[in-house]
Amino acid sequence: MFTKTFTIERHIEELRAELRTTTDPKEARDIQAELAAMMQLADDLDRESEAML
Repeated sequence: MFTKTFTIERHIEELRAELRTTTDPKEARDIQAELAAMMQLADDLDRESEAML
């Protein structure tokens, strides 16, 4: 579980970095959508981990 969560968190950080540097509005919207999906996935995994405790 740690590796999967770590990978998702790293992907989130990379998306945030891309979002900060993009100047294309369409690309920014695409990145924001992917970022939102990754953040939701991370939250779901956190809840799943807590439920297992």
